[in-house]
Amino acid sequence: MIGRLKGRLVERHNQRLVIDVNGVGYEVFVPGVVARWAESLKIGEEVELVTLYLLQMEPGRATPMLLGFRNELEREFFEKLLSVPKLGVRGALQLFAVPMAALARAIEDNDQKALMKLPGVGRQRARELVAALQGKVAKFALLAEEEVPAPLVTDVVSEALEILESLGYTRSEAQRMIDAALERLPKPSSVEELIRTVYQVQRERRE
Repeated sequence: MIGRLKGRLVERHNQRLVIDVNGVGYEVFVPGVVARWAESLKIGEEVELVTLYLLQMEPGRATPMLLGFRNELEREFFEKLLSVPKLGVRGALQLFAVPMAALARAIEDNDQKALMKLPGVGRQRARELVAALQGKVAKFALLAEEEVPAPLVTDVVSEALEILESLGYTRSEAQRMIDAALERLPKPSSVEELIRTVYQVQRERRE
């Protein structure tokens, strides 16, 4: 088991980092709150993460995943999220997009409106989070609030450009598609949100 990883940051993608440890590149998946923190790091900078090795169960296969956190508390909190029925590893990574204290307080206070503002959380999921975790995350709710900046739009756009180019679009085509999406959504919160808007705009243009 890999419990901690220390090395140089060599790649940074949306919720995925590659850490070079003595010539071996470890792909580490991180929740949104850690991904935003990593945006402040420079490529080549040394980084140390507390890690968790899990198998993501999918139909017909189990995909190994190495997850990274800034400290033991974040890892412990993430393991609490994994206890929510049907949430899964990827769902928990997406959900953990705000500081622990804010998320834990929303759960402890049964603030379903606040929970529904998080990625992938509808009314039913908000109820499930409260039902599964209320009374179990109070200590995290007591943490001092942490200021986490929103992701830079320029970073989101750059990654969206890379995605569209990998799908076969030219740089100029991808830029035009993104510009059209940004007219509708000037400040996307994530690359997924921007790509989804690109798709919606293109679909409407085809109709």
